[in-house]
Amino acid sequence: MENEKQLVIAHLSDLHLTALDHQRRHNAKFFTPIKGMNEAFRNIIKSQPIRDANLIIVTGDVTDRGDIESWEFFWKEIKAAGLSDRIMVVPGNHDVCCLGARMPFKKKTHRQRDLEKVNNALQIGNQSTQFPWVREYDKRVVIFGLNSTNLGNISFLSNAIGRIGQDQLLSFAEQLYKHRGAAVKIVVLHHSPNITEKTAGEKRGRKLMGRLVLTGRRIPNRQQRALLLLCLSHGVQVIAHGHVHKAEDRIVNGIRIVGAPSTTQPISRTNRRNTYQFYTYTIHGRDTRVNTKLEKIQI
Repeated sequence: MENEKQLVIAHLSDLHLTALDHQRRHNAKFFTPIKGMNEAFRNIIKSQPIRDANLIIVTGDVTDRGDIESWEFFWKEIKAAGLSDRIMVVPGNHDVCCLGARMPFKKKTHRQRDLEKVNNALQIGNQSTQFPWVREYDKRVVIFGLNSTNLGNISFLSNAIGRIGQDQLLSFAEQLYKHRGAAVKIVVLHHSPNITEKTAGEKRGRKLMGRLVLTGRRIPNRQQRALLLLCLSHGVQVIAHGHVHKAEDRIVNGIRIVGAPSTTQPISRTNRRNTYQFYTYTIHGRDTRVNTKLEKIQI
């Protein structure tokens, strides 16, 4: 039966692609700029784990500057690799980029411009611009896509903050109820719904973010709690995100929350070859469990 086949989902994130191959990525470490994202991306999407995947999700920061030329590069390479019919994309904060400063009393105008920019970019690849979107796969798996970007941010200081919003949460609740019979439910968004607080982080032995950095990267507490409660009450198995550029796989209140590293940023270099990481999710037959694997490939 069709719904008994193995399903593999590849999870890429934070590609930070640029219009020109030689351009560097915006990075806090000025003297160690990150380059080569475009070339890495070309090779990664030709790798066997990507070619074998039934679906591919990209959880935001497709581009580094939010410009249409970088999006056009992304969609051109996706088409050339024959992946156009398998890919699902949600935007990240860099895709609605504000790297300077804006007039605070024009936030509605900024929001409209941000929304138009990212919608135009998604439409190039025939992606949904209505959030949350829902994608069903062989009656077994339902994937929900959320837009967590802070549309209308007024400076680079607020650009990284996450926002889901009441209207999107209400629509998400309706879609969860509508698809309550699905065996496997996966939610994808850019921002983490569970950035570690001080107490929990100390218990886990994790390096903690400073208060300012933490505030600038997270989804507001009330929206975060509402998202997690909705996922918990409707049996969501996995929440997949990016944004923090770290490989994370943890269980929170019975929900697996997986944070993808920056796919195009190498983690090591040996024998003149770079090693890159991304996640894959595998569902076997009628099993409702989702097996996660951190893939490591050398290019």
